[in-house]
Formats: sequence, C-alpha cells, structure tokens
Amino acid sequence: MADKTAEPESASIPMEETTVCNGGAHMKKVENHITEAQRFSHLPKRSAVDLQFTDVSYTIQEGPCWRKRGFKALLKCLSGRFCSRELIGIMGPSGAGKSTLMNILAGYRETGMKGQILVNGKPRDLRTFRKMSCYIMQEDMLLPHLTVQEAMMVSANLKLNETVDVKNKLVNEILTALGLLECAHTRTSSLSGGQCKRLAIALELVNNPPVMFFDEPTSGLDSASCYQVVSLMRSLALGGRTIICTIHQPSAKLFEMFDKLYILSQGQCIYKGTVPCLIPYLKTLGLHCPTYHNPADFIIEVASGEYGDLNPVLFEAVQGGLCALAEKKSLCDKIDPSVCATKCPKDSEPIESHSFATSTLTQFCIIFTRTFKTTCRDQVLTHLRLMSHISIGVLIGLLYLNIGNDASKVFNNTGFLFFSMLFIMFGALMPTILTFPLEMSVFLREHLNYWYSLKAYYLAKTMADIPFQVICPILYCSIVYWMTEQPPEASRYLLFVALSTCIALVAQSLGLLVGAASSSLQVATFVGPVTSIPVLLFSGFFINFDTIPSYLKWSSYVSYVRYGFEGVILSIYGMNRSELECPGNACKFRKPEEVIQLLDVEDGKLYMDFIILGVFFLILRLATYLVLRYRVKSER
Repeated sequence: MADKTAEPESASIPMEETTVCNGGAHMKKVENHITEAQRFSHLPKRSAVDLQFTDVSYTIQEGPCWRKRGFKALLKCLSGRFCSRELIGIMGPSGAGKSTLMNILAGYRETGMKGQILVNGKPRDLRTFRKMSCYIMQEDMLLPHLTVQEAMMVSANLKLNETVDVKNKLVNEILTALGLLECAHTRTSSLSGGQCKRLAIALELVNNPPVMFFDEPTSGLDSASCYQVVSLMRSLALGGRTIICTIHQPSAKLFEMFDKLYILSQGQCIYKGTVPCLIPYLKTLGLHCPTYHNPADFIIEVASGEYGDLNPVLFEAVQGGLCALAEKKSLCDKIDPSVCATKCPKDSEPIESHSFATSTLTQFCIIFTRTFKTTCRDQVLTHLRLMSHISIGVLIGLLYLNIGNDASKVFNNTGFLFFSMLFIMFGALMPTILTFPLEMSVFLREHLNYWYSLKAYYLAKTMADIPFQVICPILYCSIVYWMTEQPPEASRYLLFVALSTCIALVAQSLGLLVGAASSSLQVATFVGPVTSIPVLLFSGFFINFDTIPSYLKWSSYVSYVRYGFEGVILSIYGMNRSELECPGNACKFRKPEEVIQLLDVEDGKLYMDFIILGVFFLILRLATYLVLRYRVKSER
C-alpha cells in the first residue's frame, strides 16, 4: 500500500436540530466537523488519484451479428479531468451517455472505446486501476441472508491483510460513521433503501479506494435519504478521494453540494466546470435561468431541447474552450491565482500491485464459509429441499411398499428405481439452476471491484452446495430402500446410495452450467427442464437401447441418467442375486438375470457407470467455469 496519503481535511456531515429562541422555534442546521483521520483512523493509507481522459469516443454495433446495420456512436470526443478532493457529478437527460462514460472511466467497458485515459498523468493500467477504484452500481446488489456485520467482515477479510482486531475496529468505525451500527445484526433483506445504499458504500470503503464511482446513487430514495447519501459522498471527497457519480436530476439543495459538473447531451459535453460558474457561463451564451428555478432542471431542459436545439452551440462552446475560460476567470477573480494552478496535485503517484490482497486459498475459505452460511439460511434452497426429499421418500415408500422382492411386481420395481433417479435428478437440477442468475450481479460487482478471483469464487460456490447434494439423496434412499424391501445387503444399499449421489452431483453440475449460460432467470427456468427431456428419453427405461434408431443411438451415450439407471438395475438385480419370491403360481421374472436382459443392460459394468458419471461431472464443471469466464469478459 502507498505510504503517501492525502492530507486529512474536516469532513462535515450536516445534521438538523431545533433551536428555541425568544421569538419561537426555528430550524437551524448544525455542522458536525469530524476530521477524516478521526472518523477512519484504521483505514489503509492510499495516495490521491487524478483521472484525466482525452478524446474518448465509444461506438456499438447496431443489429445482431448476422444482420449488421452499421455502428452507432454513444460518446463523441469527450475530454476532461477529475481531481482528488472533488465530488464530480455527471449529468444529462436520459440517453445522453452518462452511464456509458462512467463504465468506460471505471474500466467496465473496453470494446469499442477510443481515446486515452490517464491516471496521475500516466496511461491507465486497467488491472492496477481496478484495485485502486470501486464501482457502486445503481441497484444495491447485496446477499439477502447475511447481516450487515457479516457482510462487512467478509469484505474486510477479502480486502485486507490485517489482524482480526484491526478489521473489527475498522468495520465498527465505518458502520458508526455511516449510521449503520444500530442495524449491524440486521439481515440486508430487512434494510431500508437508504441503509442498503450506505451499506453498499461501506463494503467498498473497507480498503479505502482513492477513486469511487457511483451510478445514480440517489435513484429510488426519498429526499432525506438522498441528502444523507450525497453528504456522505462529499465527506468522502473531502477526505482526499476522487468521487465521480452520475445523477439524473438533483434538487437545488443537492446540486450545490457538487464541486464539479460534467454535463452530457447526445453523447457530447455541453458543460464542464464548477457549479457556481454554470449560470454565468450560460448567460454568456444568451441562456438566462429564470429566478428561483433550479439550475439543474434548467440545464436538463436546455439539453432536452425545450428552448430549441441549442446543443450544437453548447458543443462548439465547450470545444472552443469557453467553459475553461469562464471557470478560470470566475475562480481567479474570487480566489488567489495560485489556486487555479494547484487545484489538481500532480505529484501523487499510486503504488499498487496487480495481485489480490489475499491468497486464492484464503479467498476460497472466506467465500465457502459465506456461501455455506447463506445456503443454510435459505428457506427455499435448503429447508424446502430437505423436507421434500423426506416427504417424497415416505410417499414413494408407501406407494411401492414391500415390492422389491416380489417377482410379480418387477415392472413396478423398475418404475420405482427409474422414478428415484428422476426425482433425485430434478431435486438437484432445479434449485442450482437459480444459483448463478440470482447472484450474477453480486458476483460481477465483487469480482470487478477486485474482491476475489473467478476461480476462488467458482470453487467455493460449487463446493459449498455439495454437502447438501450428498445429504439429500442419502435421506431419500435410506427411506425408500428399506420401505420397498430391496435386497437387505449393505453392498447393494451403498451402491444404490452412491449412484443416486452421483446422479445428483452431475445434475447439479448441469444446473450450474444452464444457470451460468442463461441471460435471465426466466431463460434458466425454461431451459433446465427442456434439457432434461432428451436425457430421460434415452435413459433406457422408456425405450430399450436395441430399438433406438441407428441415427439416434449416439444420444443414449450422452444421457447421464442412462448410466445411473443402468448402475441401479445392476446393483439391485445383478451380482448373483438369488431368485425372487413368487406369491402366485407363475411369475415370469423369478430370475434376476431375466430382468437385466429385458432392460438390455446385461453388458453393463458398474465400475464403468461410475467412471462415466465422474467424467460427466468434470466436463460440466469445467464448461461452467469457462462460461462464467466468458461472461465476465463479455461484460466489457
């Protein structure tokens, strides 16, 4: 970490209190001046960072890849400089390119971008810049089953290589400063909108990033919460950070709190400068803001064309340098001229490394613990899954009671064995299909903000669910095996449980792949069952392998249920089992070998079934990792 840090400055968090005078009660604002060093004495020391961009343009391809309709420019030749100790607001009407510019500056978009981005006067190295910056998105993407304290400790453990005592003190300092200490033991799903926004800021503040990006931080909040959030951002800026945020249409009260504005319209800049200089600058162009009118509303109205198409005039004025001249004149008329030259310090050079703060093994352990904890608390994914396996096991046991050794009910027994594979498959497939779609936004936020590596997250996420994928089949099999009176031999029972567990693990792997590859929750829940239909059709239960048409025989080899069902039949009816009981005079399938021949599995080998299911497991897991890696790259 850098030894050099920006000088602490008084950071004011305004509060309102009532003062009673002789003439009556009046509302009076009281400024609570707390120095940044006092408020965050345990934060890591980081150097100040200035961000400069020159001639930045961004184009996207219109139409799908098979029917291209040319390119569309979303940003056109934007230049500017954002300095430390400043709260910068990027404004503009809808579709102006605010979020696009923010994504490019934060490094979330690379493809299609032209121009130069400098960090402290040097070309930006994206991996290094990602470690010294953070991006707090418009939607507060938090894990609902963690408490505020737990979420903060996960962030501290991943981002800091310090002692537990230092981490605890730092977390308490941040929660106190952001007004979250009272709800430290409240789950994030029960927080208000303003609390969620402050928690999202607190999670990224743990490693004291010198550059912080906020996308529409006041969206969906009431006026009091908006004021709290913007006051916090200003306080963070005064502490030496560069705070950049997009904001749609702030109130006059919030508007005055910004140090600099960068206003866009149709992908081009129409103003860049300080807030006090905006109205005088517009007057020089013949645009007079009405008295008592919010300047933020006025400039948005101008950009939207309510006073005519003035955008070309504003574009030319910015390109001609009128913004810079107006701001320089206004500042240097009121302040010492040296301030104009020293506004942005140039000697602060960030000293950062490419690597994560913690090792891959440490990241794995932390994410595994977090995932296991959230899974245990999840009513749908865990509690309902356990109860369904027990209740369906009892129901199936009662339905097929004592048929396992009855030669007259062989077809019923094979139906029971196939249904067991079917139920275990869907019981593992469907819940895990939701895993990545529900958490993809959280993963992208944390990964792109340099919390952990993809491989650590993927291994922890998939390994944490394996205990439940083992426990559920064992519960189900232990109930149905003995209730249906299958052969009372430990070896056969263990093989039945082992094959059921293998089917569950392979189905879980397929569910993870479908979820990772799906663009939305709706797509995932539709694709999952659809992919299961051919797997079940070619499993050997509905149609014998020797009757499958030659041009479709290959399909039976990619059905993982086939190997599970084949293995179960061999473990129940193979291995030199004695003849079945026949309660009547004549039973066609008294010999177990006849059942094996009927189902066309006499050439099957148990060890091959286990090996092939293991291969399916590894291939699907690797494919899921590659899909996740592709999705992370495609986000840029």
